Amino acid sequence: MGAVMDRRAFLATMAGAAGAAGLVSCHQASGKPAALIHPRRTALAGEAWADADVVVYGATPAGVIAAVSAANLGASAVLIGGWREIQPGGMLAGGLSWTDIRDIDAVGGYARTTMATLAASGGMPGNRYAFDPAVAAPYFRDLLDAAGVPVLWSDGVETVDRTDRAIREIITRSGVRAHGRIFIDASYEGDLMARAGISTRVGREAADRANPYNGYRGSSYELLTRTDPPQKDHILPIDPFVDQPSGRLIAGVDPAPNRPVGAADDGVQAYCFRLTMTDRPELRLDLPATAPDGYREADYELLFRDFDRRRRAGQLYGRDWHFARDLVKADEVAPGIYDINNRGTMSLDAVGLNRAYPAADYDARERIWKAHENYIRGLFHAMAHGRDPRIPAGLQRDVRNWGLVRGRHTDCHPADTPGWSPQLYVREARRLDNGLAWSGRDVSDIDGVPPRLPSIVAMASYWQDSHAASRIAVRDERGQWGIVNEGHFMLPAGGKYQRSPLPFELMVPHRDQCTNLMVPFCVAATHQAFSTIRMEPTSMALGEAAGTAAALAVIDRDRVDIQDVDTYRLQQMIVANGGVIQGVTNWELLQRKLKHRLDRLRG
Repeated sequence: MGAVMDRRAFLATMAGAAGAAGLVSCHQASGKPAALIHPRRTALAGEAWADADVVVYGATPAGVIAAVSAANLGASAVLIGGWREIQPGGMLAGGLSWTDIRDIDAVGGYARTTMATLAASGGMPGNRYAFDPAVAAPYFRDLLDAAGVPVLWSDGVETVDRTDRAIREIITRSGVRAHGRIFIDASYEGDLMARAGISTRVGREAADRANPYNGYRGSSYELLTRTDPPQKDHILPIDPFVDQPSGRLIAGVDPAPNRPVGAADDGVQAYCFRLTMTDRPELRLDLPATAPDGYREADYELLFRDFDRRRRAGQLYGRDWHFARDLVKADEVAPGIYDINNRGTMSLDAVGLNRAYPAADYDARERIWKAHENYIRGLFHAMAHGRDPRIPAGLQRDVRNWGLVRGRHTDCHPADTPGWSPQLYVREARRLDNGLAWSGRDVSDIDGVPPRLPSIVAMASYWQDSHAASRIAVRDERGQWGIVNEGHFMLPAGGKYQRSPLPFELMVPHRDQCTNLMVPFCVAATHQAFSTIRMEPTSMALGEAAGTAAALAVIDRDRVDIQDVDTYRLQQMIVANGGVIQGVTNWELLQRKLKHRLDRLRG
């Protein structure tokens, strides 16, 4: 908590002669440094009602950090759980424990502290910020408890009560009511934002100069790693038809749409569950040997054809390809415990199954959620127990040696079972539409190029990384049919220093639509730009910026609209807590500091 206390002391010194702005500088009897003081405190009646300065919806990492940031600056805050949440921590508590970050020094503040604390449980060669997912939810609970932030679990926001352009109260489906002055939608789906009538977008915008990888990608395949150049026309040489004369496609493969490459569409990058698994018998919780509900072996025909393709190419299982390297991405995050992710032709990503998820009602969403689970359970059943002769016997033996992990993910939603990840990996859903559209160019070319806006509050540091949005049948240049996992790209971001600056305006709706809402995950970025911003360390940094801005808005009685928060002052507060806002030059910060002082002198 040292960094937080230092920031409180810093804020107290900033108060100076700011009594008219609602700041009170004092030292409490406890001897702790003064914080931002506001007379309104959280009021709770049972577990059905909350009244706070700052209401945060969504117990994701961004949501927890937003609520804690606001509370540690003296604002009252309450955290309302999202539609299916049963614990704090979102994907970090749900199995995503192989941390997605390129330059660790691009994040600071609460995000850096969180990553370092979690990594104390793991940290493996190749990723010292990997961690055992079992420690994530307790860590976030402790963080909330230490900040005095109450948590009310819900089954989803249902109604948003607005007066003119300001949200006054949200009501969940179970009747939980939360009244506040500032609201933060930190959910993965942007449900509060949508129910408040804020403009959003779903899918992929058309490609343009600033976003060359937006839109439908067709058979192009953009992949850039340390050793591979971008590849084009990457078509898997697998027959997509049940039988050519009928034209019927195998399960999971769709006809290629009649649209040009780069055209806008409703494609959403695929979701999966990041499973926590082990191959150690003493840790293993075996997956059932019986097939999941609705299992059809024909649904995995593409997988079997891929096995046969490898065999015909002379590739032997166990020598040339392996389950934990080529069919899934298995990263060891603690001794004997692995974060299992998508990899290969047909893996954990349920490509195309999520198309309706972002805007679906809660009942339909639940069906889509369970369909993803059944797909992955069926995938493992097919590999371990399937009867198709194309499945290598060695693969079946290997997959049977893997299972879920005892003692992990034991806090379950009523519809789930112990050991299974409690959080679907919603990589992308709604995005705020406020006219900004932070672009692929904005996150790519920063070497010597000033950011489009100077109000930088966080940094992203990862590849532009989109998973496939569809799986289509296409012809290659010789007229041969094949299959493309369409929409995948993995491209550089952040220039030489691998850092992409992100402005405050990413999180803020247009003033004409709402004046007291911020959105730190479903931000105002294009599909291409969002592919790097979506990573959890970045969303935590944006959550801290949102919580800090909320505290500023609460104590500054002359500032009504969240759009009017002094972003120079906000940047000072973020930096004081160890945050990183590189991308704004020292000269620009000096100019903003001088302007800030002149504005205060004038009145």
